[in-house]
Formats: sequence, C-alpha cells, structure tokens
Amino acid sequence: MGMDMMGDSELDGDELGDELGDSVLGDSVLGMALVGAAKRAAARRHGGKPRWRNDLAPGVPNPGYGVFPVPLTPQSANGIFTGGNTQIEFKAVTQVPFRGERLLARVGRNGASANGALVFAQNGVFVGIRPQVGVLGAINLEDYSANAFGVRLVMQAATQGAELRVFAFVNPAVTGTDTLALSLQILGRVAT
Repeated sequence: MGMDMMGDSELDGDELGDELGDSVLGDSVLGMALVGAAKRAAARRHGGKPRWRNDLAPGVPNPGYGVFPVPLTPQSANGIFTGGNTQIEFKAVTQVPFRGERLLARVGRNGASANGALVFAQNGVFVGIRPQVGVLGAINLEDYSANAFGVRLVMQAATQGAELRVFAFVNPAVTGTDTLALSLQILGRVAT
C-alpha cells in the first residue's frame, strides 16, 4: 500500500515503519513529518488524550479494582486484652464494594501470662452476618501473622455499607497487670 492510498486516520507508528521502511523514519525531514502526522492522527482517534487516560468521561474512571487494606477497629479497650477484658469485637464498615483476600493479625504481649495466652476469632471473619469459614469454630488469629504463608482467603464480596467483624477472645485469660494487644486488618480488592 502506498502513501497516496493511506488516509491520515490510518497512520500509526507501526504501520509507517512497515509501509515506508524504517529508513524513512530516521532523522530525515520527511520521516519526521510522517511521524508527526501519525501522532496527530492517533490523537484524533483517541479524543486528544493519552491512551493511559482511558476515562469514561473527564473525572470518571473506567470500573476497575485496587488492592487496599481495611483496618478493623476494636470496639473496646483499644484492642488490649486484660484479666477483666477477655473478648473484643473488631469492626469496619465498608465505604466501597470490597472483597477480602488476606486477614492480617499482629499480637503484642506484656507479662508472663500473656506469653502463654492464645488469641482466637470466633467463627473467623464475618461479612455482614455470614462467617467466612468452612466449619464453625475458633480460629487462632496468630496463624494470620504478616509473615504467614498460604493463608489467602476468598471472602464473599461486601457491598458498600456492609459490616466486617471479628469477634476475638483470649484463652486462657491474662492475669494481673499482664496485657495482650491485638491489631487486625483485611487486605482485599476494592472497586474503583
């Protein structure tokens, strides 16, 4: 196909190289003019915006997803278990559609009785009213530490406004002035 048969709207950098030979696209004036024409034609085809900016409208991105953490907030005692506080609910309310994939737990201990205590989640993570477990029961939250391997989950999708909950407890209870602190978050896909 010759230059006279190609319209401006069909010019593309790859097509120019194939049709005219790579030598024409070198430093020559003709080559530079053709590359400039190809860029203008591509800009017209894409509405004058770069390909990476593929918005539906200005400021309205195409639907997609990102992977973000959702922190769960302790509902009592700032997430610190003591002798008199052996159960804490952790909760978050989703602000966008969310699908959890990885529970992350961090435990800090202070005192001898805290060293022997285990921290559990009763029936795992709840998405709304549904527990995300195969069998009801207590799950050791330390199995989901930051360096745990092979603990990815595929939770049910949570709609905007759904509650994510973990009902945590310590067994055996810490004694005296000993404490056990727990921090929880869920990594997952967020609709963008």
